[in-house]
Amino acid sequence: MKMRHCVAVFLAASLVFAAAATGEVRVGEWKEVSGRDGIVGYTRMTSLTSIEEVKAVGVVEAPVAVIEAVIRDVEAQPQYMFRCTEAAKVNLAGLTATDDMKYVYNRTSMPWPVDDRYGVAKSELMVDSKTGTFYVRAREVTAEFPQAPSGAVRMPLTRLIIIVTPLGESKSQVHYQVLADPAGNLPTFVVNLFSKSLGVETIAGLREMAKKEKYRNAKALLTTTPWTGIDYTRYLDQ
Repeated sequence: MKMRHCVAVFLAASLVFAAAATGEVRVGEWKEVSGRDGIVGYTRMTSLTSIEEVKAVGVVEAPVAVIEAVIRDVEAQPQYMFRCTEAAKVNLAGLTATDDMKYVYNRTSMPWPVDDRYGVAKSELMVDSKTGTFYVRAREVTAEFPQAPSGAVRMPLTRLIIIVTPLGESKSQVHYQVLADPAGNLPTFVVNLFSKSLGVETIAGLREMAKKEKYRNAKALLTTTPWTGIDYTRYLDQ
């Protein structure tokens, strides 16, 4: 029995070292960890960080265009995104934005006495013209950020994919998936416990935002950039 156990440990370690050597990203199985009003939350491990990747899937009673309108309003993120306290589109030296590609700043509130975290990312909006499915893909950038807030730590890893799929004229499914490393000397189990509700609460927030007069009259998607055809949900490192 001990010999089999040692062999299993050796093989597992070998796979980890092999993944590290080749740069290949490895992911575990999704585990259901939370839920609220039909929104289901999951987590899984990845070789990119010891922090769990988070996913949530739920239905929003609104057409895709309305949800797109909410997402395009970056400054409104604190109204629906889990523990977000500040968000804005930013200009970064040497980087050019377009109608469907922006650079965004987002600050996340952390429980006392931990410092807040913030991320700076490139956010790309895409659409599948055949199905009407809307995609958001965000990934951290390393560019200097002179407007960095005081009393907050910059996250070195921020990956996000949102997929909004039409379910008829007035209903959409939202797939929200994020992987973020808060950096700093924080216990991994505390961060993982803290983030389990991230996706579920954000989709719940989107449901409320979609009811607002400011967004609910949106009739057509503004995004024109074609979806690449890549399944980003498999590995957020793509």
